[in-house]
Amino acid sequence: MSDPVAPSQDSRGKPFGLHRGFFGLAMAESFERFAVAGVKSMLTLFLLDHLLRASSDATLGLAQWRATFESLFGTQSDIAFASQLYGLQSALLYLSVPLGGMIGDLVAGRHRVAVAGAVMMAGGGTAMAGGYLFLPGLLLFAMGAGWVKGSLAAQVGALFDDEPGRRRGFAVYLGFLNLGVFLGPLTCGALASMLGWRFGFGAAACAAGVALAVYGLTAPLRPRAGRDALAAPTERVRWSGEATRKLPLLALAMAAVFLCFAAYEQISNLVLVWAERHVDLRMGGWRIPTPWLVSADGLLTILLIPCSEALFRTAERRGISPGPLTRIALGCGLCASGYLVLAAAAMSGAEVSLGWLFLYLLLVDSAIVLVWPAGLSLITAQAPHGLAGLLVGTFYLHGFFASLWTGASGAFYVPLGPFGFWLIHAGIALSGLVLLAIAAPPLARLAGMRGRGPRPIS
Repeated sequence: MSDPVAPSQDSRGKPFGLHRGFFGLAMAESFERFAVAGVKSMLTLFLLDHLLRASSDATLGLAQWRATFESLFGTQSDIAFASQLYGLQSALLYLSVPLGGMIGDLVAGRHRVAVAGAVMMAGGGTAMAGGYLFLPGLLLFAMGAGWVKGSLAAQVGALFDDEPGRRRGFAVYLGFLNLGVFLGPLTCGALASMLGWRFGFGAAACAAGVALAVYGLTAPLRPRAGRDALAAPTERVRWSGEATRKLPLLALAMAAVFLCFAAYEQISNLVLVWAERHVDLRMGGWRIPTPWLVSADGLLTILLIPCSEALFRTAERRGISPGPLTRIALGCGLCASGYLVLAAAAMSGAEVSLGWLFLYLLLVDSAIVLVWPAGLSLITAQAPHGLAGLLVGTFYLHGFFASLWTGASGAFYVPLGPFGFWLIHAGIALSGLVLLAIAAPPLARLAGMRGRGPRPIS
């Protein structure tokens, strides 16, 4: 079997032109994201509808966490506190990604980091389902998910040796990821609605266990000098003048991705709260569970991936080849448009139809289909040798900063009202486009990466 640490030389003839080890990694990511998306789709609603209504003694650490937040930020409404907890766990998840990437690059190897992370996810999900240890379990689950996420993405990036192939590989990977985003909230939300919250969180723990099993059975390994290639740290970092010049441009691209995701991340937090209170969620006389909106997000992303690929392939045949920076900028603009749609819907002040939410989802999911594969492809293609895992982990800090904003911004939801709140998020996403338009061209020229060969950078 092939070693994912080195780029594949024999991917021709494989399914969809992809390395045979790709699909095991993608399936493991799908189950990991099933668990993460399932938890995120329930978390804020669970906190508001159950945990914060029960006695604080029923959950270890709840009273202490609330007292800590209120000592830092003043008196917290239930919405503000629930949003803070949502942001904290999500920020911890993404902060754990570069930590896991660094450990995988320099100490333990990516294989061991992925296995340890999946075990932590399963244990944390089980503790959450139990109730009393919900908060410690939530933190353990988030940290484990971060370790799994960064390790798998770095292994996928190493399977490709050209930018178009890598970008298309990450687009397919995004499809598997969003299959989990679709099925996780659908399954966990239904179980929570019909049987109780603990069954929803229990399903997330089971999915983490399946991710561990899938990865253990399918991870592409090849012995090297008596050791598994993935069990050993990667080679030493190789610096060069060109690699050093590229770093500011990579940092700029990541900053734009961070801004786009800072707006997007509300989709699993206060967008659900707003939808539950201000959107007519009935279909044919039946009211859909609110967590299913996150499933719709995942399903729509899956459907948009082949549409996006077909559109860009048509453009390439006509001599138009937008590079990763252009795709990221376009995604920022689409994300801003999505929040302008929500602001327009909120202006009515009345219950609005599902059509507004669908249009919002269409725009922000189109943004993610552009931004996420382009960003990861750029990082894994241009990272200095030996730092791929660390820089992929740094890329995933988009989720950390976005989550910090998502949690803290809950304090503004009530004072500003939905209209002002969504307008701010539109401005955040739009600022990523403006940043790229102003700063990317001179940085690309400085790095000598503009218009070179078959891998256009902008």
